[in-house]
Amino acid sequence: MKVYTVLFTLMAVMLFNPTNIEASHRSGGSGGVDTSSLGSKIVKEFPIPILFGLSIDEVTPDFGDPRGGGTRSHEGQDLIALKGSPIVSPTKAVVTSVGFGESAGNFVYTANPGGETFRYMHLDSIADIKRGTKLNVGDFIGTVGDTGNAKGTTPHLHFEIRKDKSATDPYPRLVDTFTFKEKISFLDDVLNKADDEDEYIDFLIDTYQSELQEALNKNYELPKELEKALAKVNIVSTADLQKQLDELIDSIPKIIASDLKMGDSSAEVTLLQLYLSLRATGPEADALRGAGATGYYGPVTEASVRAYQKTIGVPQTGIFDLVTRRLL
Repeated sequence: MKVYTVLFTLMAVMLFNPTNIEASHRSGGSGGVDTSSLGSKIVKEFPIPILFGLSIDEVTPDFGDPRGGGTRSHEGQDLIALKGSPIVSPTKAVVTSVGFGESAGNFVYTANPGGETFRYMHLDSIADIKRGTKLNVGDFIGTVGDTGNAKGTTPHLHFEIRKDKSATDPYPRLVDTFTFKEKISFLDDVLNKADDEDEYIDFLIDTYQSELQEALNKNYELPKELEKALAKVNIVSTADLQKQLDELIDSIPKIIASDLKMGDSSAEVTLLQLYLSLRATGPEADALRGAGATGYYGPVTEASVRAYQKTIGVPQTGIFDLVTRRLL
């Protein structure tokens, strides 16, 4: 009788021990979680769930490949990307499991339309989500990593799709990536649910500077904190750069403190020549642009000054004097 009591106790510990996270989440079932909003229709095609740094052409199908020395088959699709790359939900979903497993590492399981389950494994970090969290398309799930039995390998997302606990090949259903505009729009949720917003902003700037620069140039709306951080490291839109350049050019006449005339040679003459080359028009200005900013006030510079004085309505002396400077 004691033997049965011991066996029963051991079984109870194995089944209900809350520290056995992998066992308690292994099924990834949606029991107790409201999935009614997902609908019964499977989403047949969807974008790669990794937001940046991976195109469909770079994905190698590996579902069914031998693993463990041939003892088992690969039941998902590995998506290789930089460690820390953001992972988002490619469909509407509801989180069913969040945890850590010896083989899966950090993982998130979601219920998806049509009764499917998506599994995201080997994550470096998990978003601020929990069982029951409802996800829209593009909502943050976590970041690419190498946790669990992927430790020491190339960072990647192990992505599984299951229906009635049977694994199906994700690769044929992956179609390209999210549009660039969609990717940028998802960054709000990514930063809202990141472990450390400031740290992740630094990662995004260090890793995806060209993408963020492109977003600025296209005037796409970025999260305010990210935009401020970009400005601090002088990453701004081309429109902002042009504005800064215009302000710098327009300040040149104020820098020149003395009259400039034929025969002068100085840094101030160089500044004047740069200003006229960028702001003046007509054949005289064209000739000055052709000659370049030499720093010498010769006939070409004098002719350009005279033409510019005519444009702004002051006496055409050919001398860059106080009257001319004041009007500029």
